[in-house]
Amino acid sequence: MRRYNPKEIEPKWQDRWSQDKIYSATDFDENNPKYVMLTEFPYPSGDGLHLGHVREYALGDIMARYKRMTGHNVLYPMGYDAFGLPTENFAIKNKIAPQVATERNIGNFRKQFNSLGFSFDWDRSFSTTDPSYYKWTQWLFLKFYDAGLAYQDETTINWCPKCKTGLANEEVVNGRHERCDTLVEKKTLKQWLLKITEYADRLIDGLEDIDYPSRVADQQINWIGRSKGAEVIFMLENGESVTVFTTRPDTLFGATFIVLAPEHPLIESITTSDHKASVNSYIKSAQSKSEIERQDTSREKTGVFTGAYAINPVNGEKTPVWIADYVLYGYGTGAIMAVPAHDERDFEFANKFNLPVKQVVAWAESDTHNPPLPGMQEVERDTVIVHLQDKSTGMFAILNWHESLEGITTAIMGGIEDGQTPEDAVRSEISEEAALDNIKIKNTAQWITISRYCASHKNQNRKAITRAFLAEIDNLELQREISQSEQKIHTLNWVEKSEVINSLTPTHQKYVWEQLWSEKPFTGEGEMINSGEYNGMSSSDAREKIVKDLEAKGLGKEKTTYKLRDWIFSRQHYWGEPIPIIHCQNCGVVPVPDSQLPVELPPVDHYEPTETGESPLSLIEEWVNVKCPKCDSPAKRETDTMPNWAGSSWYYLRYFDAHNENEFANKEKLEYWGMVDMYLGGMEHTTLHLLYSRFWHQFFYDQGLVPTPEPYNSRRGQGIILAADGSKMSKSKGNVINPNEVINAGYGADALRVSIAFIAPYDQTTPWNPEGVAGTYRFVSRLWNLTYEYIESKNEGTKSSPELLSLMHRTIAKVSRDLHEMGFNTAVSTLMEYVNALYKLKVEDKFEPKEWKEAIKVLLQLSAPFVPHVTEELWEVIGQEDSIHLSVWPIHNEDYLISDTVKIIVQVNGKVRANIEAPKGISEKEVIDLAENNEKVATYISNQEIKKIVYVTNKLINFVI
Repeated sequence: MRRYNPKEIEPKWQDRWSQDKIYSATDFDENNPKYVMLTEFPYPSGDGLHLGHVREYALGDIMARYKRMTGHNVLYPMGYDAFGLPTENFAIKNKIAPQVATERNIGNFRKQFNSLGFSFDWDRSFSTTDPSYYKWTQWLFLKFYDAGLAYQDETTINWCPKCKTGLANEEVVNGRHERCDTLVEKKTLKQWLLKITEYADRLIDGLEDIDYPSRVADQQINWIGRSKGAEVIFMLENGESVTVFTTRPDTLFGATFIVLAPEHPLIESITTSDHKASVNSYIKSAQSKSEIERQDTSREKTGVFTGAYAINPVNGEKTPVWIADYVLYGYGTGAIMAVPAHDERDFEFANKFNLPVKQVVAWAESDTHNPPLPGMQEVERDTVIVHLQDKSTGMFAILNWHESLEGITTAIMGGIEDGQTPEDAVRSEISEEAALDNIKIKNTAQWITISRYCASHKNQNRKAITRAFLAEIDNLELQREISQSEQKIHTLNWVEKSEVINSLTPTHQKYVWEQLWSEKPFTGEGEMINSGEYNGMSSSDAREKIVKDLEAKGLGKEKTTYKLRDWIFSRQHYWGEPIPIIHCQNCGVVPVPDSQLPVELPPVDHYEPTETGESPLSLIEEWVNVKCPKCDSPAKRETDTMPNWAGSSWYYLRYFDAHNENEFANKEKLEYWGMVDMYLGGMEHTTLHLLYSRFWHQFFYDQGLVPTPEPYNSRRGQGIILAADGSKMSKSKGNVINPNEVINAGYGADALRVSIAFIAPYDQTTPWNPEGVAGTYRFVSRLWNLTYEYIESKNEGTKSSPELLSLMHRTIAKVSRDLHEMGFNTAVSTLMEYVNALYKLKVEDKFEPKEWKEAIKVLLQLSAPFVPHVTEELWEVIGQEDSIHLSVWPIHNEDYLISDTVKIIVQVNGKVRANIEAPKGISEKEVIDLAENNEKVATYISNQEIKKIVYVTNKLINFVI
C-alpha cells in the first residue's frame, strides 16, 4: 500500500490548482447561483500568519469549497490591508521603506496561504497600499466631501507622545497606546472627520433586514447608543444652568445628584475653591482613558465632588454636582441627572460615595389569581411581606390559604396598622400567623412594590404598597400553638429555599422573593411614587406629562441623542492614503481633481513623526507645495493621511472588479455579485470596522454607486484560539504558533485544517491543543488507508448492503446539514464516525457490497472541503476525471434515513449500564434476553436477585436488583 505523505502530495496539488485556476470565479454566470464568501483580509506583518488567521481562513475555505460543490459560482477572494502604524514603526526601527516591508510581508503571506491549500481567487487580489487601489479610496473620500460629509474641525483626540500621532479609541487600551504601551494624552488638533452621525438611525434600522447574530448586532446598536428622552435644565446656585439629558424624565423626583463629564466647560466656573485641587487632579487622570474604557460597565466607578449644587426643577431640592468619567461629553449634553434607585451605574456610584437613593417608580401589577373587580372602590393599604427562615434547618415558612383564598400560597403578610412601623408589622404578623415571637429581622428589600387585588371579604379592591423583609427564628421549639382562627384561614408549612419561588402563587409574591435577594436597582417601568402630583400614574404616562410640564416652564424638551460621534479620519503619519485635498490661500479647501488621482505617497528617507504633531509628509516641500487646481496660485497639499480603516471600508466591492482602471467597480459586476453572502471575521471587528463599512456602503447606495443598501447579508464571528495554557497568544510571551511549524513537522496542511475545524464550535474561544493535530493526522491517514485498501481489493462485489447504504445516506445528510449551519466540528466528528463504521463493515463484509465504490466516493467528497489535498489525490487514484472540488456534492436519499432498528437504554437500579440495538417492535422477552446477555449488563446482574424489571417499549429497560 502506498504510504500517505503530505509533503509529497500537498505541493503537487497546490501547483496544479494554481496552473488550472480552478478557483477563479466567473462574472455573469447564468447557470449557477452566485455566492460571495468573504473573510477579513489580514494585515501583512513581518511575523506571518498565526493560528488565529488560519482558523478564519480555513473555515471560510471549507464553506467556499462546500458551496462550489453544491453548484454555486463562488467568489472567495483575498487581499491585504497593509497601511497603518505597525509597518511604519517597523520601517523606522529597521530603516527600510514601508513599501519594501509590505511587499516582502505580502510575499510571505502568499506562500503561507498556498501552503494551507486555500481556494482563493488570486486573480482578484490586491493590497490597500497599491496606488491603483487607493486611487479609488481617495475618489470615494471626495464623494463624501462633495456631499458635505467630510469636513475639518478642531477636535480633541487621543495622542501618543512617543509615536506622535493621533489614535482611534480602539487603539487605546488601559489608557496606553496598544502598540507601544505609552500613556496616551489628549490633544486638540484640526482634523478631518466623516459625518457618520448622519447615518446613525440608518445603521441601527438596517440591521433588521440582514442576518447578524444578536451579539454582533447588539454591539453595533450599543456603540451607536441611540437614546430617546429629554433635555432638562437644572439651575445652579451661581446663576448659571446645566442641561442634562435623560432617557427617564419620569424619575426626576429621584435625582439625588448631578454628574458632569470631566471635559464639561462648566466645571471651571462652578467648582468651589476648596475642591479645585481634587477636581483638577481627577480631570487629568480621566484624560488618559479612552472612551471605550470609560464606558466599561465592569470598571469601578470613580468621581469627585465640585462643591456646587443645582436645583431640581420638579421639586426644588438642592442636588450636589459631581464629576465622573463614565459620563462622556460627546454624548447628550455631557451631563446627567443621577437616579441611583433606577440606574445601575448611578446606583454603584451612590453606594461608593454614600449618596442618597430615592425610589420614585415601583414595580406594580394586578394579581392574576384574585384580580380587582370593576365597580369596587380601591383602598390603598401599606403592607408587609416577610419571608421567615428557620435558622436551624434553613427552611422557609409558606402559608397555604383556605376559605376565600383557597389554593393560594404566600409568604407571611399583612397590613401596617396606624401607629405601627413596618418592623412592628413584621413582628405582629409573624406572631399571629406563625405563633413565633423571638424573631430577628435580617434584611429589608430596597424597593417598595405595588399589587392590586380584590379583598372580597371587605367588599373592596386594594392597592397594596408593600415592603418586603427577611426574618429569622433561632429555635422553633419556642413556637406557640397557632390559634384556631388562624388555622381556619391558613396552614403554615416549611419548604427548602430552592422550593420557595415555585411554592408562591401570586406573581407579586414571586417578584418580591427575587427582589429580596437582589442588590440591583429597579430599572423597569412601573407606577410613580414619591413624585408629588404624578403619584399613581404609570411611569410611561408620567414621562410624557413631566416633559410637557417642563416645556411649558422653559425647563425641558424632548430629545434623541447618540453616543456615536463623527469619525476622526486624520492620522499624523506617513504610511497611509494621502487625503486628496489642497489648501489655497485664495480658494480655501480645494479637492484634488479626479484626473490627478491617485495622490501618491512620495518616497522619503525618514518616516519618523515630527515634533510638531504634523505628518512627516509636511517636511517634503517638493510634494507639499503645489498649484491650486482652481486659481493656479501657490497652495499646499493636505499632509494628514487616512486611517487604515479607510481601505478596509470598501475592499469587498473591489473584489468584484479588482483591476478596473476607469472606475472603482463596474456597475454590471456590482449588480451581479450584489451583497456579500457570508462575511466571517473576528469578534473584535464586529463593531467599528463593520460599522464604518456599513456607513460607507449606505452612503454609496445613496449616491447610486451600489445596488444594495447593505454590504453583507450575513456576518459571523469566529472565536479566538488561545495558547495551550489558556492565555492569549502574543509575541512577548513567545507562545504564538506559526502554521508552518505544524505543517513542516510532518502533519501537513490537511491535518492542521481538520484540527482547526474540529477544535470547538467556530464561534467559541478555545485553547490550542497540540495533541489535536496528531489525532486529526491519524484520521486523515485512516481515510487514505481505507481508500487504498478498497482500491487494492479489486472486488466491488455483487450483493447489496442495506446497512452500508443507510450509513452512507445518513452521513451525507448529517454533514450537509452541519456545513449549512457552519457546524464544522460536528461535521468532522460525523466523518470520523463514518470512517470507523466503514472499517467495521470492511472487516465484516470484505468489500463485497456493490455500493462500496459509491461509499468511498462519498467519503472523499464529504471530506474534500476539510482535506482538499488528500481527497484530490485519492479522487485521481480511484480513476475520477477532473477535480474533486468541481464535482457535484452528494445528495442523500430520504428512504435510507428511516431506521429499522432502535437503541434501547439498559439500566440497573436506574443507572445506565449499556445501550443495545434491536429491531423495531421487538418483544419484551427478547429485549430481556438481549440485555441479560450483554457483557456490560451481565457484570452487574450476574448472581443477583432481580426483584423487578421495568420496560418502556423501544426505549428503556431497567433491572431492579
